[in-house]
Amino acid sequence: MKYKRGMISPFSLFSMLFVSRVLVEFTLCNVSFYGKYAPDMMISLVIGLAAALALSVPIVLSCEKGQRLTDSKRLSFLYGLYFIYLGAVSVGRFSFFASMELNTKSNVIFHAVLIISACAYAAWLGIEPISRFGSFIFGVTLLGIILITVFGVEDFSLLNLFPFTVNTSTDILANGAGFACDTVEIIMLAALAPKVNGKIKKPFYSAVLLSFAVCGALFFYSSGVFGDVASVVSFPFYDLSQISTLDNVRLDAVYTAFWIFAVFLKGALLLYCACECFGIRGKSFGRLVPAVGMLAAVWGLSKIDFFLYNQTLINAVLFLIFGFVLPAAKLIFGKKSKGEILLEKL
Repeated sequence: MKYKRGMISPFSLFSMLFVSRVLVEFTLCNVSFYGKYAPDMMISLVIGLAAALALSVPIVLSCEKGQRLTDSKRLSFLYGLYFIYLGAVSVGRFSFFASMELNTKSNVIFHAVLIISACAYAAWLGIEPISRFGSFIFGVTLLGIILITVFGVEDFSLLNLFPFTVNTSTDILANGAGFACDTVEIIMLAALAPKVNGKIKKPFYSAVLLSFAVCGALFFYSSGVFGDVASVVSFPFYDLSQISTLDNVRLDAVYTAFWIFAVFLKGALLLYCACECFGIRGKSFGRLVPAVGMLAAVWGLSKIDFFLYNQTLINAVLFLIFGFVLPAAKLIFGKKSKGEILLEKL
């Protein structure tokens, strides 16, 4: 495989999508769940994985056939707005955590400005620098998770895993649907696929499967450590890092560090995808427009109480529209390209 300027390797795609998906679990707050934080969350995770793989079929097939969801200017514009919204949700979640846990005197917008400014600069540089950083963060994230679990294993007890099933069947299914609809990397694939110098199917599915496996391990581990207490902890995975120690030094700083890196990577990717959808190419100052939109969205969403209490449902509906309904409709009813018509005549 020869190097091509402005293109990324399949491994880089895998690394970026993996970090992006795992970030969702880092930012999970107990208010985002239906029912209680319990071991049966792993059942929901399996349901979510199966649903995510099924929902990804239209976009993966479109990418393999060379069809682009952004061929239509109107559709491309809508996807650009959706990427800005996704970036606002990701940055908003971390900013909410930072204002609650790291510095209670700061507000959400302060952290959002810092993160989005850095993401805007990365998006302005292009996909190649972002992909190289993504490969680095992939290793850092795995190392951080291993350190936290290994040095906190003395607090783990199998007795805390019982009773295994606590939530109702409805809550388990609802959480599973939430996990599936949080897999926005399916939609990101549609924007990133043309930039991949090689196959996309294997790295994409590898990233999804590994990210769900890591999240399942974290759910299993945190449930074994906290037991029933996990239901009253705001950020279970963060609190898990606080009780993990190395020579009497807590590892929550390590967890926060690779969490910040992951937020930066995902924010930069979403801004880059938005720029591609809006047709903003090259190192143009027009790339700042999606960043301003993302910051405005963070501010707006933080002020709307309806969104704060219904964001899981809103995110699920939007994901189904942009991640499945529109791609499936384009795949079925979309016009064939000239290349496809010529191939059929051969």
